[in-house]
Amino acid sequence: MSRIGFVLTLGAITAISATAIDICIPALPEIGRTLGGSPESGALLVTGYLLGYGPGQLFWGPLSDRFGRMGLLYVSICGFVAASIACALSETLEFLVVMRALQGLTGGGAPAIARAIARDQGGGPETAALLSTMAVIIGGAPLVAPVIGSGMLTFADWRGIFVFLAFFGVLLVCGAALFLGHRRRRDKRDWVSFTAYFRSATNLFRAPDFLLGIGISSSTFGGYATILGASAVIANERYGISAESFGPIFSIAALTFMAGATTARKMLRRLPLRRFLLAGAAVAACAGVGFVVAYNADLSLVPFWTIVCVYTFAFGLLMPTATSMALEPAGPVAGLASSIIGIIQTLMGALSSKLVVAGLFGDSYASLCLIIAVAAAMIVSLVLLSQRIGGTARP
Repeated sequence: MSRIGFVLTLGAITAISATAIDICIPALPEIGRTLGGSPESGALLVTGYLLGYGPGQLFWGPLSDRFGRMGLLYVSICGFVAASIACALSETLEFLVVMRALQGLTGGGAPAIARAIARDQGGGPETAALLSTMAVIIGGAPLVAPVIGSGMLTFADWRGIFVFLAFFGVLLVCGAALFLGHRRRRDKRDWVSFTAYFRSATNLFRAPDFLLGIGISSSTFGGYATILGASAVIANERYGISAESFGPIFSIAALTFMAGATTARKMLRRLPLRRFLLAGAAVAACAGVGFVVAYNADLSLVPFWTIVCVYTFAFGLLMPTATSMALEPAGPVAGLASSIIGIIQTLMGALSSKLVVAGLFGDSYASLCLIIAVAAAMIVSLVLLSQRIGGTARP
């Protein structure tokens, strides 16, 4: 029971940001309209969160290497709770976006520290399997969160969503105290100076597995962030889907993500990591081709959402696998490595969601299709490069 509680709690903590983003997706058009902006402007809540979440990890992981995981974890989640309450009290879109950035800044420590805790369990196959299991749990966030968000909109306004997030944070603090507190990592009092941090970061950036793992996972997350930022607007304006109805539709994509993560957890026990990355890249390539077709055709909702689900399946295959590859060279500086991984992933996500809001290639539909097609091409290129270079990550 202790092991199950440990894994479930670690997965739930890692999912804090996915929950914070996904639960708001059905409400994004309404938030934009009610606070004096356009329906598309609601997507700035995704961008704001990611802009706080990414840079915030500059210090969460390294500080957890220095002072231990648990104390910093509690500070992070409690800060997330306070920011969630501030979001619920917001009266302008500008203030809400700022509070979302603060929510990302504070809550961003939780996933970074959770990934470091996973790497602390020994690395290699153990960490890869644990990260894949955590990814399955994370998949519950896009499965359940939009449904909760849509349900709240039927009897309350969007502010109730942020009240729920504050309550969720309180539950995570309780879970961490019950199931994670006894798994304290050994003290690292010799790891103090900025020079040591810089030297360790430099060594990480010399490791091919670290660079390729970050590149693959960040490209994959960039495409997914595009879906997060634009899918509700596309469903509403192009297909006439209401905010209340969008949650169940988005949950279909969440199920395919969970299926991908479950497949990764099982197959990584049988296949070398790099060979499995090839399989994930092949699925991503299929999705990329599908989005090129969607860009050039006026697809109905069903074929369009099918292509979205193919990409989210590839997302489930690739994210835990590529993240495990990136963490493998980290060793005792897993917190620092986790922070760097999170920063680059989320900045890529923020850039992608911002570009789709800005209508880089025209409207949201066209921009989403082409941005994800580019992301798929990057994934395939980096995975093929990883086959040629080789490295240390061989669970």
